[in-house]
Amino acid sequence: MIPRHLLQAFARALCCVLLAARAAAADTASIDAQGYVRDWLMLAPVPLPEGGVAGDLVQRDQIKDESKLRPRAGDEARIGDKTLAWKKVTSATNYFDFNKTLNSQNDHAVGYLVAYVECDADIPDVTMAVGSNDQGRIYFNGVDIYVFSEARPLVLDADKGRVTLKKGVNVIVFKVVNETNSWQASMRLLDKSGAPLKDVRLRATP
Repeated sequence: MIPRHLLQAFARALCCVLLAARAAAADTASIDAQGYVRDWLMLAPVPLPEGGVAGDLVQRDQIKDESKLRPRAGDEARIGDKTLAWKKVTSATNYFDFNKTLNSQNDHAVGYLVAYVECDADIPDVTMAVGSNDQGRIYFNGVDIYVFSEARPLVLDADKGRVTLKKGVNVIVFKVVNETNSWQASMRLLDKSGAPLKDVRLRATP
């Protein structure tokens, strides 16, 4: 017979393994079947300065060093006299709706979406297809790669560009400005053949 203390030790070890597996599963998600990113960390609403022009403000930092953002859920950011917390959010559709998620109408505001995309190997020639309502700006691994500075309705895959996902964790910061009314964003990742990207994971932590 196996001694009781060994059985108890084995049971404790197995419990630790299962808890670690559950934690890892909770920390990861996948892009959807069409390649759209639905899982993000969100910080919003950040009020825009009075009298500023949205097309100019999207090209300025509303948060210090916003290209270097690496938040975790629950992290707080002090903006003027306001404190906001990063929240883990999941969109029910292939685009993200800030006002619906916040359950309030927010005009003259900016929001941030951050995704951590993990790869087991480098993936070149990935198409990043994006849309925004209104202005949008994207930082990829700390580099400013995209800006759209006009007011517009959301059109899925309105703009496209190519990036290389590196092995490990890649950081996408998507900044979206709302002038008035709807406030939305979409992002899709496609492989070099134009098919939805596979074999990548979305992490909730950097």
